[in-house]
Amino acid sequence: EPRELVARIQTILRRVRDDRSEQRANIRFDNWRLNSVLRQLISADGLVVPLSNAEFRLLSAFVDHPGRVLTRDQLIDLTRAPGVVVNDRSIDLGVSRLRQKLGDDPREPRFIKTVRGAGYMFNVQSVQGRMAWRA
Repeated sequence: EPRELVARIQTILRRVRDDRSEQRANIRFDNWRLNSVLRQLISADGLVVPLSNAEFRLLSAFVDHPGRVLTRDQLIDLTRAPGVVVNDRSIDLGVSRLRQKLGDDPREPRFIKTVRGAGYMFNVQSVQGRMAWRA
């Protein structure tokens, strides 16, 4: 039956679209998962780590640019939201809070490294997935 064939094809296409949007929503790095739709950071053992809007935007900027040194000015541009004032100190404070939430030792950070005189670098082996909210 042609109608049944069309219905089955549409069902398969819908499943593929749902799977792709799920993959884009979940960005994985090391043992962490960042859900860009729910704006949640999830640890390897499934614990949800709450993020403020500023922390989410900052982590998203790092995830979008892994292994690259980002200056404070670049981070300000990448994390700016309408009606929100962001300055150098805001970035430093956000990095400090993210390090705490990621369990990073401030003396020897594993994920967000300070590059003296340059800025910060998100130091992960790989990032899997893409940010769906930046489309």
